[in-house]
Amino acid sequence: MGEGATGTGDTPDRFTVTANGRRFEGYAYGEGEALLCLHGFPDDPRTFDALAGHLDGYRLLAPYMRGYGPSEGTPDDEYGPAALGADAAALGDALDADYVLGHDWGAVATYAALPSGTFDRAAVMAVPPRFDALLFAYPAQLLRSWYIWAFQLPGVERLLRARRFALVDLLYESWSPGWDDPAHRERVKQTLASGDTAANALAYYRALGRGLFAALRERGVRDPDEGRPFETPTLLLSGATDGCIGTDLFEQADAAFERCRVARVSDAGHFLHRERPAVVAEELAAWFDE
Repeated sequence: MGEGATGTGDTPDRFTVTANGRRFEGYAYGEGEALLCLHGFPDDPRTFDALAGHLDGYRLLAPYMRGYGPSEGTPDDEYGPAALGADAAALGDALDADYVLGHDWGAVATYAALPSGTFDRAAVMAVPPRFDALLFAYPAQLLRSWYIWAFQLPGVERLLRARRFALVDLLYESWSPGWDDPAHRERVKQTLASGDTAANALAYYRALGRGLFAALRERGVRDPDEGRPFETPTLLLSGATDGCIGTDLFEQADAAFERCRVARVSDAGHFLHRERPAVVAEELAAWFDE
């Protein structure tokens, strides 16, 4: 890992680390307890810039997820939750991080990593546990998740890239209504335009789709309450106006954990950590410092 992880939100330090047999690059902010931060879509590690100035006493370590930007990619069939969870656990070990924070796909990776016992505490944002089962239990969510089904279609990468990634603008506007951050969106578009990132980002959704369709064929719709509770104490945060995943999907989230806290952030949508960074940082500090 790169030394001197003392960057600020404006000038983060870069680091490179090998974990789970592949190379990851990312950004580091601040000093203190190591906190692994995992981003989602459409996004990149700089999404955690906004938290860096508010979360004292922690060193935020935010890698590009597998296949994003300079981090190494993988064959198309290795972008499912299990692979992402293996990455998260290995990154936690390699970076000596006892805490993990995941947003969107980073939350999916965090859930998949929890059984490894790598992390003492976890926090997730915007995605509830067992989302694959909840998706079919909430009809309104099936409609909100139209993009999941669209991303299964051949040639959809052209749609994503069309008109300078105009779809990214649409998703941000619908997922976090009333909030705008043009500079960050432009940076995300640059990340998606680099190398094979766009294709790799879509491969996450194709892997999810294959898993959903296979599960439906084999056993029908899964019960959201099915499965052993996670042992790792976990904080779950959702934005009250999230247009991507309804905050109502978090109502029974505590059933998936032996110990957790569920909090709704008012006046925030899907990108709550950027919309209300001070509030999210306060929640995180209280949870990790407990």
